[in-house]
Amino acid sequence: MNITHPIRRRRRYTAEFKQRLVALCQPGVSVSAIALTHGLNANLLRKWIGQNQNELSAPVSSELSKLVAVQVDLPAQSSCSDAIEISLHQNNAHINIRWPVNQAHACASWLSAWLI
Repeated sequence: MNITHPIRRRRRYTAEFKQRLVALCQPGVSVSAIALTHGLNANLLRKWIGQNQNELSAPVSSELSKLVAVQVDLPAQSSCSDAIEISLHQNNAHINIRWPVNQAHACASWLSAWLI
C-alpha cells in the first residue's frame, strides 16, 4: 500500500489582509481568537503584530530625527503688584509712572494719547 500526501504549499497573505488583522488586535482582545476565526496560527499573527510595531517605531529619515539643543531661560517668579509700572528713558530724561491695576483701561487711554 502506497499513500501519497498532497504537497502543502505555503499560503501567501496580502499586506492589506495582514494590516486588517493586526488592527483587530487591540488590548483586551484575544490574539488567538482572531487567528482562529481567520484560519491562522496565533504565532503567525503575533509575528505580524511584531513586524507592524517595528515598522511604526523605525525612524523615517535621519534628517528628521536630528535633535537640536534648546535652552530656555525662565523669568524669575514675579510678584504680583497692585500697580502698572512704566519706565521711559531717552537721553538723560527718565520718567517712571505707576498706575493702579484696577484702572488699566484709563492707563492705556492716557498712554496712547500721550504717545500720539
